Amino acid sequence: MKRILTIVLLLFVGYVAKTQNYPSEWVKYTSDGYFHDIENAKDKQTALDLARSNLAKQIQVQVQEQSQIDKQAINGKTNILYSSQKNFSTDVDMDLAQTLSYYDANTSKYYVIAYINKQEACNYYENDVKMFISNVNNIITIADNYTNSGFKSRAKEELQRALDMFDGRIGKPFFWLNVFGLDEYDIKQYLNKVNKLEQTVKSKLADLEYGTTYCIVCTADNFGRKYFKLANEIKGDLAESGCNFVDDPSMADYVIYIDASAREYNKVVTGNVTAYYTFVDAAIAIDKVATNQRIFEDEISLKGSHTLSFDEAGRDGYKKIRKEISSILKENIKL
Repeated sequence: MKRILTIVLLLFVGYVAKTQNYPSEWVKYTSDGYFHDIENAKDKQTALDLARSNLAKQIQVQVQEQSQIDKQAINGKTNILYSSQKNFSTDVDMDLAQTLSYYDANTSKYYVIAYINKQEACNYYENDVKMFISNVNNIITIADNYTNSGFKSRAKEELQRALDMFDGRIGKPFFWLNVFGLDEYDIKQYLNKVNKLEQTVKSKLADLEYGTTYCIVCTADNFGRKYFKLANEIKGDLAESGCNFVDDPSMADYVIYIDASAREYNKVVTGNVTAYYTFVDAAIAIDKVATNQRIFEDEISLKGSHTLSFDEAGRDGYKKIRKEISSILKENIKL
């Protein structure tokens, strides 16, 4: 019975092929596994253009019939829609299309078939998704290496680059996987992987939200009295540039050491006015905790003056040197 059915089928295929004036082997391209269109014309190029154009229109119909693919974010609050964007409906990737031609001497016509193998198209876009996942994982690895080496700002840049990829590129392959008929279960599996990866990137970015951290270890002496304002004012200057501070040096990315003291310079009497002059000397050093490196070291001195006392002249010197120290630190640390 099977043999009879096979013979009948082959005869039918041969009949269809003969009546359609194209080779019998083309029949397989007219099955559900393909998008296809067959055209004929006296000129081969005309037939080819018609077939490719009608194939594109056929796929555009499928595009319009697809509604949208919903992806629920892990927090359950955000819906990310991979929807049928306008450029998808016109940007049919005809690089996936293949063509065959046949010349019928009896009719003096060229017959052309343009077709896309749905399974091959799915494989193409599956590979696109897999490559995307691999690229993002590579970026995460690079970012982790930067974080572990103390370059948190660079890690943040890499992770932001990865996050931007989710907004721009990943929607298209998922859309086309839906159009070309990939199993819904497989699509959801890929979506889950991409969704988890996106959450990983966001989580790591959140961990780096406060960027690079600094600890200021400061000793400041003004003629026997501690000058606490120096450390606080320098923190205020750096905070304006986005620096974040911790009190424990072991928890910081960079430790800033400042050792300052005021010394008498001279006293000048002019009539009834006495001017007191001092110098404030400061040694500055910056250590990178992750690599245990001293990345900067210097000493500076600035003059202070006042008409009341050396103590007040020392305060004036600290006000001036604080601005100089803040400027030096901004130039030598990664903000």
